[in-house]
Amino acid sequence: MLPNTDDAPDVRAIVMSLASEAASLDAHVRRLREEISGVDARLDAVHESLRGLPGLALPDPGPGGIDGVKGAASPSID
Repeated sequence: MLPNTDDAPDVRAIVMSLASEAASLDAHVRRLREEISGVDARLDAVHESLRGLPGLALPDPGPGGIDGVKGAASPSID
């Protein structure tokens, strides 16, 4: 006698649903990274503007960005 497969989940539908969700999440991650990059650029512009003010001593942000924000903003999840 064959097992009752009427109650078995449709594996193909589950895989397709998960693949769709993964693609959606990947698109969101890309969009957020782009927005973070824009924020980093604005932070750099503000920092440079402030650096030009007389009597204001700002530390050099170095390769990590302002207080390390750039390095923290783009974690590698690939």
